[in-house]
Amino acid sequence: MRKIAVVSAFVIAVVSVCALAGTPSKKGAVPNLVVLYTSSARGQIRSCDCTKFRFGGYGRQLTLLKSIRQSNKNTVLLEGGDVTGGSGFQAKLKTGVIVRALTTLGYGAIVPGEEELGIVGEQSAKQFEKQPVPLVCANLHDKDQKQAKYKPSVILTTSGGLKVGVIGVIDKALGGDLLEKTFGETVSDPVQAVQSQVSALKRKCDLLIVIYHGPAASAEKLAAIKGIGLVLCTHRSSKDNLFPSKGLNIVDARVESRGNARVVNAGTNANWNLGRIDITLGPNGRIKSAKHTLIYMDRRYAEDPKMVKVYEAYNENVTQAVLGESSKLRRQAEVILLKRGVNIDEARKRLHKSPFATARACEDCHSDIEENWARTRHSYAIDSLKKTKQEYDPECVGCHVTGMLTRNGYVNCKETPQLANVQCEACHGPALDHVKSPQAGFGHVDEQTCRSCHTEERDPEFDYDAYWAKVKH
Repeated sequence: MRKIAVVSAFVIAVVSVCALAGTPSKKGAVPNLVVLYTSSARGQIRSCDCTKFRFGGYGRQLTLLKSIRQSNKNTVLLEGGDVTGGSGFQAKLKTGVIVRALTTLGYGAIVPGEEELGIVGEQSAKQFEKQPVPLVCANLHDKDQKQAKYKPSVILTTSGGLKVGVIGVIDKALGGDLLEKTFGETVSDPVQAVQSQVSALKRKCDLLIVIYHGPAASAEKLAAIKGIGLVLCTHRSSKDNLFPSKGLNIVDARVESRGNARVVNAGTNANWNLGRIDITLGPNGRIKSAKHTLIYMDRRYAEDPKMVKVYEAYNENVTQAVLGESSKLRRQAEVILLKRGVNIDEARKRLHKSPFATARACEDCHSDIEENWARTRHSYAIDSLKKTKQEYDPECVGCHVTGMLTRNGYVNCKETPQLANVQCEACHGPALDHVKSPQAGFGHVDEQTCRSCHTEERDPEFDYDAYWAKVKH
């Protein structure tokens, strides 16, 4: 009896150690898994540092990931698509940052969305094809070819030894016609594509996950496929945003049960937050329980030095591109004028004549208003960009200067430093003629004037009435 007791104690100890180490025991017990995900960043590579709403960015995400991985050996990190966004030189530069970030942060897979596949006419996915993080999509094909353009699935092994199969698919309705017409690519039925992968994967994996770049309402058939444990739906609308209560940075989000599977509608957006799904697994790859939370990356998480260096290189590339483009346009204009026999010196004086008077001119008649303005953040708005070396960033500068989109208004810090900061004319309009001949009723503003910069995306906590009370004049 004593020997039996000793052997029993030993078996129990082995089972416990296996569970802690992430290795399935002989009884089929499988340890917990943490699935981390992002989606719908749409080109946002870091937090907007000009308002108190300062969530997100790969620098903070890397700091958060290190903490999570340190306490959870069974962790996988997935990107659900629409990570890039827009077109033009800056979009390409940001895609370069994103490609580097996904590798640095240790993503296991990226399922491309319509942004990567070319909804704007450019396929940013090409920049991802040569990097270590695999593009996964089982139902995207080159025209007339049966083989998927990218890997249909991958098996990710956690540091705890758990094997997680990931199958990627995209909804046919999301740009399918555009892809075929523009790039000669076809999108097949996602259900059939997933079914073709399941039989081979389920024998090798502890859990099968489908990343479906499509709406949650269309996920029913995917969840019904035998062997699928989790369907993560990553095509979403910003209308679905969930924000934490004041002082908090975590939000509880929904998980829906669909037969033996769980369906999660991604809650990440604009690179503000990291999605986390804590899963308890039972035998045969089934999920016993799942908890879904959104972690908003606020100032509790420092910017990791690795990503800070990447941002600095990006800032320099943007600065050089902006200055180079400005010089190029100026030279092109002068060449045209020379061909027309125009005196360049005279043309420069005429073309560069600004309609803006600057805040100093306003002070002569409105000293009390100018004194109040000088105490607001508007009066030194450009400084927040200079701290992060973003003062040449076209996506940021417009709301930190005066008259950027007006002819002969703000150009850049070197050419028009007198129009830096949000001066009177940023809201009221060019005032040089008004200064020369003051008239009542000049420069009408309303709530929309403020909200042109204080948008839902940049400053979702903006309270017009509260802020207007501070600057009312």
